Amino acid sequence: MDTPSRRPRGRAPSPARVDRDSVLIAVAELVRREVDLDALLRQVIDTVTRAMEAERGTFYLVDRARGELFSKVAHLPELREIRLALGQGVAGYVARTGEAVNLPSSAADPRFHGAVDRSTGYATRSMLCVPVSDRGGDILGVLQLLNKRGAAFSADDEALLRALASQVAMILESTSLYPQLRAPSPAPLSYRFNGIVGVGERMRRVYDLVGKAAATDATVLITGETGTGKGLIARAIHFNSKRAGQPFVAVDCASLPATLIENELFGHERGAYTGADQRALGKFEAASGGTVFLDEIGEVPLPLQSKLLRVIQDREFERVGGRRGVKVDVRIVAATNRNLEDMVARQRFREDLYYRLRVLTLTMPALRERGPADLEQLATHFLSVFAQRHGKGPLRCSPAALARLHAHAWPGNIRELENCIEGAVILCNSDIVDLPDLSLPAETGPAPPTRGRAAGKPPVELGKLRWDEMERLYIEAVLATHAGNRSAAARAMGIGRTTLLRKIQQLKIPG
Repeated sequence: MDTPSRRPRGRAPSPARVDRDSVLIAVAELVRREVDLDALLRQVIDTVTRAMEAERGTFYLVDRARGELFSKVAHLPELREIRLALGQGVAGYVARTGEAVNLPSSAADPRFHGAVDRSTGYATRSMLCVPVSDRGGDILGVLQLLNKRGAAFSADDEALLRALASQVAMILESTSLYPQLRAPSPAPLSYRFNGIVGVGERMRRVYDLVGKAAATDATVLITGETGTGKGLIARAIHFNSKRAGQPFVAVDCASLPATLIENELFGHERGAYTGADQRALGKFEAASGGTVFLDEIGEVPLPLQSKLLRVIQDREFERVGGRRGVKVDVRIVAATNRNLEDMVARQRFREDLYYRLRVLTLTMPALRERGPADLEQLATHFLSVFAQRHGKGPLRCSPAALARLHAHAWPGNIRELENCIEGAVILCNSDIVDLPDLSLPAETGPAPPTRGRAAGKPPVELGKLRWDEMERLYIEAVLATHAGNRSAAARAMGIGRTTLLRKIQQLKIPG
């Protein structure tokens, strides 16, 4: 019996249909990564233009503050950017009305804005333009295609581009760009990497260093307090490098018992110890061709540091119980919240390993150092993320809630803010997060150690403290902020409860 839906033998699917289906396949994987937002949008427009068999494509974004449309990514070598008033030109008309426009002959239509062709020397023959709208119906931007190869754009092409525009909107809603596109901001694309939010001077320096680090294979050491986003930066370095298509393997050195770290990193040979009935590969081999991220490198025991040094120097190691060297091609990124220089001085960290790690050093600023604009952007970003996750509509903070966020010291940095906002999203009963929704103490807790105070103690001169004394003050402050709740304090600091308990025991913190 014939099956009506079966494709005739020997007929391949149309290129447009194949590429339409591949838009999300090609790009959806990127939206879960800390990739350069421009690179992500370029891949979107490249894929759509190829699918539609057009000569050129442009992706415009709406700048609500200025009432304009600007080209964010485009096959437009002659111009850096096009800006149109809403309603100006075909793209401006689409952005203002939300209607799709298909022009078989562009020059004959009064909406066509010929100034761009005149300035570039490019001849637009046909044009297809559709709005990109989010789930709430707000127009975020416009997809514009020029000059279909061999013919004008058909009604089927228009339907296909509308479908692709819906997919593009879904992609935008999944990125950290989306909250800014909805806000009346004068700078709609003011941060660079997806998932990493902030526009202050300190973060702009971080973005610059990430870009430079991603262009090389150099070893990178990321420093900064717990909860400042060191893991996100490590991922950004990897996913914007030539190794992006290879594994990114993260190892939390603080969460592993000292006896297991070597086996976790380097694997073991059969018979290496009781129960080792077969060879097991470690993280370095699993990351072959990609990047190994060693989080909390300061927790690696001294005896293992010499083996780690060999990997960094020679890209070679031996499995536990093995005698033959294993060569690996990996890039190493490490992170720590400890003062490694102080640990070197106290002979708790190898000096040669320290200098091998810090080929490129990148310091993440604490949240309190980043300024009010970054705090508000982060809060807006997390409101958007958690509103979608918990099935709520768009949310915003009341002035009182925003003032309370600014007043808090944030000893747990971004991770503490993230947890606070998620709790507020769950608790709020309207479209406005208000003061009672914030799970923060009634008054700001003790300022973090870098401001010179510990709980119940007079100001101290930080330059005279050892690192373990600084760490003790920090942990005491976070515990005081969370009323001694160790689980909550561990979440705020971005570490496991077991790790916190071990530090409390090591530092002999009472309670």
